[in-house]
Amino acid sequence: MSLRDLKKTEKAIKDLILFDSVWQKRSKVKGLSKHVLERLKVYRELVRNSFIEVSKNIYPYTHKLLSKNWDQLMSDYIEKYPPASPILNRVVEYLPAYLSSRKDILSKYPFIGELARYEWLEVVIYERENVPKNNYLSLNPIHEICTFHYPIPDIVEMIENNQSLGKMHKQKTNVLIYRDPKNFSVRFFELSTSTLAFVELLKTGFSIDMVIYLLANAYQIDESGYKYFEKEAKKLVSTLKQNRIII
Repeated sequence: MSLRDLKKTEKAIKDLILFDSVWQKRSKVKGLSKHVLERLKVYRELVRNSFIEVSKNIYPYTHKLLSKNWDQLMSDYIEKYPPASPILNRVVEYLPAYLSSRKDILSKYPFIGELARYEWLEVVIYERENVPKNNYLSLNPIHEICTFHYPIPDIVEMIENNQSLGKMHKQKTNVLIYRDPKNFSVRFFELSTSTLAFVELLKTGFSIDMVIYLLANAYQIDESGYKYFEKEAKKLVSTLKQNRIII
């Protein structure tokens, strides 16, 4: 068998394993005996089950909403986003983009792409490499700040508690997703507009005192109100430290 024929056969086997559309036409694949196809069927089921299990583990809330059609959905997803990495987690990396393109699903769950992104970012943050810690109090470097069009943290809580979602209305929501340096768990912290501004300034490398000063100027706090503003800002700092957002 030539190298060209070998590569062609390897691709045929890979496609048979991955894609339902190819497997359904397996009788048309030349050069593979019935015995080989039977063995491929067993291996194909193992691969398929692995994909489905990892997708359920990474996207538990998305799966809970779409569980009735999950297997079929994953088959279609794999056809459109074939695995490009040997790392099993990465197989479902593009599920948020895929779901955002499914108008039939969006008509019932318009937030589904954002919900999946919220869940995928937990994997991203958990796997992110450590970076050197500053010698002074600063923003936890292992984080992402996300802005959603829907109240995703509330939606997650409702799904978790088996509450009916009904019609969800758009509500701009800012969320900090970060890794706790103490126990390495991934945590989610909803940010108000003012807290977001505080955190964004911390990201630039300013000290906490400088951030408070800059925000006071931005909010046009005069000298008489600065002490109170500083006091409230220090309360926020305390909350962020307790949650290990500032470390």
